[in-house]
Amino acid sequence: MKVSFTLALLIVLISCSQKYTGEVSFKNCKINYPLHDEEKERKINYEAIPNQWEYESALRKLALCLCDKYLQKKDEETKEKIIEIYKYKFEFYNRDDSFKKVNFDSILVNRKEVFNPKFY
Repeated sequence: MKVSFTLALLIVLISCSQKYTGEVSFKNCKINYPLHDEEKERKINYEAIPNQWEYESALRKLALCLCDKYLQKKDEETKEKIIEIYKYKFEFYNRDDSFKKVNFDSILVNRKEVFNPKFY
């Protein structure tokens, strides 16, 4: 009985600590990102990293991957996806307004700055 109780308790603890992930992907690029229980984190830390923040970072990583793939093999669908991500209205990664009218070649050349996934 003691062994079965310990085993049941272990299963409950493992299932409670399970991590959840989201995913953004396009063609050969796939980015997984953590999903947080924001209410639980606020109770523990008084603040939480919002899932939207993680999603936006993942989108930027996806764009970097797509830029690299595009440079290897030019593909119109990939180009359109990169531009779509570039035009996305990021909530946590604001872009300077002067940066809005940039041609595609400039996006590729400056991709590490344009799609920097780190939040400062």
